[in-house]
Amino acid sequence: MEKVLVLGSINIDFVSFVSRYPQPGETLACNDFSIFQGGKGANQAIALAKLDIPTLMLGKVGKDVLSGFALSSLQESGVDTDGISTSSKSPTGSASIWVNAQGQNSIVIYSGANGEVDEDFIVQHEKFFDEASWLLTQFEVPLKSILLALKLAKKHGLKTVVDPAPIKKINNNQMWELVDYLLPNEIELKELTRTEDVLKGINIIKSRGVKEIIVKLGKKGAVYEDEGKLLSFPAVPVDKVVDTTGAGDCFIAGFLSGMIQWGDIHRAIRIGNLTASYSIQKKGAAISFPKKSEIDWKKAE
Repeated sequence: MEKVLVLGSINIDFVSFVSRYPQPGETLACNDFSIFQGGKGANQAIALAKLDIPTLMLGKVGKDVLSGFALSSLQESGVDTDGISTSSKSPTGSASIWVNAQGQNSIVIYSGANGEVDEDFIVQHEKFFDEASWLLTQFEVPLKSILLALKLAKKHGLKTVVDPAPIKKINNNQMWELVDYLLPNEIELKELTRTEDVLKGINIIKSRGVKEIIVKLGKKGAVYEDEGKLLSFPAVPVDKVVDTTGAGDCFIAGFLSGMIQWGDIHRAIRIGNLTASYSIQKKGAAISFPKKSEIDWKKAE
């Protein structure tokens, strides 16, 4: 099966479950607290590996107690960690997350060693591009490194998937021209295009060179532009939303696994929605992602 090279962040998430978000200056007791594997890159790598997609992670951790947790979590999920280096200067990245009673989250990220995933790092790991068929990346590592990785992906014949989160200003179209599949959420699309019209936003991004765009809409599912029309793909209903942390990452992994196995965008989007529906019913990000054997695949038809 085709291998995915995931370039991205590796964090440890410190998650507080609260009835509501605290006001400025207010101290609020939480209902529960947990420490989970996180980072958009690591999340997506783990989600892919749980779906039995061969996955190799490119990233950095610190020389600290959190790095062991991060590496073991990736390895236990089946992710190849040969592309992960240890920083001698920065700690492992982390995220402080509040999850309210409705399962919605607010997140503050500290990049740590993720900020050291520089262009030299990419060059040193070029050999892994020759072994993969897809590159998946996000915006939690430096943009210069992402651009170089996209260039190397095209040099080695890889298809490219980009999750533009957290949103950053892109000063030229060179990066977009290297992207085969872009998967922003509604807010990210608006920030990138300065329009609230989703179809108009998609067309603006396509004019910059991106080939295909799937827009994640959370509980409303996803939309995709096909021959000038906006097609809607509703979310898969669940009995109760517990925690939406990492749901977008799970969607992307589901979508990519669908593309690898069937090569059909419509079916891949439905698989993305189905995979994400399992994630939101449990606490945490990576720990909530379903294994391939746990999914009722009939729901994707």
